[in-house]
Amino acid sequence: MAKPEGPTIGVKLFVDKEKKVLFAESNKEFVDVLFSFLTVPLGTMVRLLDKQSQLGCLDQLYKSVEDLNLEYFQTNACKAMLLKLLNAASGHCCRLKINVDGSVPRVVYVCKDTRCSALSDNAFSSFPGTVCKCGKVMESIGQFPKYDGDTETAAATCSEDGVFVKGCLKFIVTDDLQVAPASTSLMMSVFEKFGVLDPAVLEQQVLQFSSEKITCLLKRLLTSK
Repeated sequence: MAKPEGPTIGVKLFVDKEKKVLFAESNKEFVDVLFSFLTVPLGTMVRLLDKQSQLGCLDQLYKSVEDLNLEYFQTNACKAMLLKLLNAASGHCCRLKINVDGSVPRVVYVCKDTRCSALSDNAFSSFPGTVCKCGKVMESIGQFPKYDGDTETAAATCSEDGVFVKGCLKFIVTDDLQVAPASTSLMMSVFEKFGVLDPAVLEQQVLQFSSEKITCLLKRLLTSK
């Protein structure tokens, strides 16, 4: 079997005799990726799943925007922002071990006309090709800050503690994607739920989640309960 390209995250699965996965044990890297699903815009989900998201009629709506000629949009940037929406949490998602939606640091575009920049209501954009109300195309002035704080200490702390969750905890992830810190009492309640009298009979497997597997998991999340 060919090795997956790119980074992977190891997750320990607990499997019963019928080969059913009862729950998983993971570190913060996997939980960060799971939680990042909540930041992904609807249009991005449709794009990631190649217009097979099964999110109502959104696949058809997305394709309509794809097929619509640029002449029908206010600017080229309008079509771009509909097809490849920016993640509001891109500064965090860029630091995920597996960045499923391809978030990149946000870039700021402003009008370079001094008559516009002098106004208190001077607009800015995160999309190239955005047209200012004066009619000129906005230009890049750099990236948004990568972290919520400006200090090196804050950045180092974020890096050590993870992206959305912190600490060196292990987490339990159930088959319906309930996530909680691992504990003996929680594991016992899961065993009781599935009628496991002897935990020793469970098989433990370590599955390496690649970007492709994470995307498949996202699709399953959208189409199952």
